[in-house]
Amino acid sequence: MTHFEEMEALGQVTIFDVLNFAVGDRVRVIITQESDDEAYTCLKAYHPRVFENPGKIVEVLPKNQYRVNFAGELHIMRLQELQFDQGEENFKREFKTNIRK
Repeated sequence: MTHFEEMEALGQVTIFDVLNFAVGDRVRVIITQESDDEAYTCLKAYHPRVFENPGKIVEVLPKNQYRVNFAGELHIMRLQELQFDQGEENFKREFKTNIRK
């Protein structure tokens, strides 16, 4: 039995088991050329909308994958390629409330 199998048998969870998205969440792609050059180059060349627009989780798939709608284009993305979309309005509101006078 490997280390990972032993930990799973003990009930230990990973960070990916805890940090999950739900259907309807707004997300953005966080792939960079440094993190995954092949995926970045392919998406930038053939599907630039994924970098320009926030997406919406349409379906939760097995193995930490999600079907995401980016302005009408459906893509299957992995958990580590996404982050929650803060939105410009949320960022401005949060920034204003954190300013001390």
